[in-house]
Amino acid sequence: MNVLALPVLLPLFGGSVLLMVRRSAARRWLATAVSTATLAATIVVAAHVFRGEILVLQMGSWAAPFGISLVADALAGLLLLASNVVALLTVVFAGSSLQHAPVRGDSPLLNRARDAFGAQALLQFLFMGVNMSFLTGDLFNLFVAFEVMLLASYGLLLLGGELPQLREGFKYVVINLVASSVFVITAGMVYGLVGSLNMADIAERLQAHGGDVRVTVLAALLALVFATKAAVFPLGFWLPNSYPVPPAAVSAFFAAVLTKVGVYALLRTFTLMVPAEHALGGLLFVLAGVTMLAGGLGMVARRRWRHAMAFANVASVGYLVAGAFIGTHAGTTAAVYYLLNSIAVVFVLFLVAALAERVAGPAYRRHGHLGLYPWLGAGYFTAVLALAGLPPTGGFIGKFALVRSMLAAGGGVHVAVATAAVLAGLLLLYAATRIWREFFWGEADAVHRVAIPKAMSGVTAVAVALLLSLAVFAGPLYGLSGTVAGQLDGNAAYLAAVLVPGAPPRTGAH
Repeated sequence: MNVLALPVLLPLFGGSVLLMVRRSAARRWLATAVSTATLAATIVVAAHVFRGEILVLQMGSWAAPFGISLVADALAGLLLLASNVVALLTVVFAGSSLQHAPVRGDSPLLNRARDAFGAQALLQFLFMGVNMSFLTGDLFNLFVAFEVMLLASYGLLLLGGELPQLREGFKYVVINLVASSVFVITAGMVYGLVGSLNMADIAERLQAHGGDVRVTVLAALLALVFATKAAVFPLGFWLPNSYPVPPAAVSAFFAAVLTKVGVYALLRTFTLMVPAEHALGGLLFVLAGVTMLAGGLGMVARRRWRHAMAFANVASVGYLVAGAFIGTHAGTTAAVYYLLNSIAVVFVLFLVAALAERVAGPAYRRHGHLGLYPWLGAGYFTAVLALAGLPPTGGFIGKFALVRSMLAAGGGVHVAVATAAVLAGLLLLYAATRIWREFFWGEADAVHRVAIPKAMSGVTAVAVALLLSLAVFAGPLYGLSGTVAGQLDGNAAYLAAVLVPGAPPRTGAH
């Protein structure tokens, strides 16, 4: 079970050492090695949990609920694996991009300064917080994981000190500090009500409170915090302008993974701790439908690469949250499968945007790039098909399953959100088609070729291949998604694995 500690300890150790390494090449190699080792540890964890096991490590050999529990079920294992694949690709992409100019016509000195002043170390601390968020079985340590993740993200967002970074970074920091304050206060209130912060123990103790209005209030506060982290409408107004301002590799990881941590926390809260709060779940379901439309409309309105992709990410979050709160096994299965597609497609879109910015600057109104960069056009075309939910991509499979689950659930609200999902898909398709027409299409006479580092184009190609694999291996992946959904239905195996009735603190490793 000790392997559960490695996805937290390896980035912590790696980030600490990276702060002391002075040579840029050594930092790149060390960061890549640490991320590779972390990915290997998550593969070991995933290999166990995908067979139906639930791994539990009781830190200090203190049995739950008295000690700190690290827990990995199929959902945590799936997200650990996906996020650490993205983390490794981010490290490689960042190692190359930070040695070059951020966009056409700019100096490479700013990016090199970011590299010298700790970008790679901050990325490792960010990975540590993300991994800890997925693994912790304790509400207070979920708060700690969020803070580790957020502190690293503050540094990455502000590193470089450009005016847009300072302006948007201030909003990002303030909003997340407010959300974190509400979180820690709510955790204290939960402890005051049930006398425990272990999630499994909270789940069992809250059952005794029945329809207590205090439980509803606490659930609403947790929903407020996690919906803010996930950028659910109207709480996600901070995201579209914040995510485009850090370095390109950081933007890609933020968009692909950080919002998904919020979605994960919502899932864990409403399937494990407060599964009876159906009214709050219904409200989140409706807001998810509005989030889809807001993301689609925002992508139509924006004229800069990463700003448009940030709204695509918002729409993707809407689909995920809607699937999570359909309230059926089929809906949860579709949401888990679409979660993988969302991580992959958003990551690819931000990588393509980063390369396009290097070629022609931040605005996409530059015609004629398809002839000189056909491989970039192919990657973008693949990603937008998945984003809009068109066959034969995994995005089509996920969105079709989500809409079908909504319609099968019946009721006017489900039909309305299903309609919003279809309309949002059309808006995303329109916005993506316009970007294609205005950037890739047209004569190439006025286009000047710009060299793109091989590592950056290679990482983008690997990300596109992983996105395509979600459709190629849709059968087993959808079956795995069903396994995840089955574990979340009641969480009986999770509770049994974490809570051992009457177990005293033990002296041996668990």
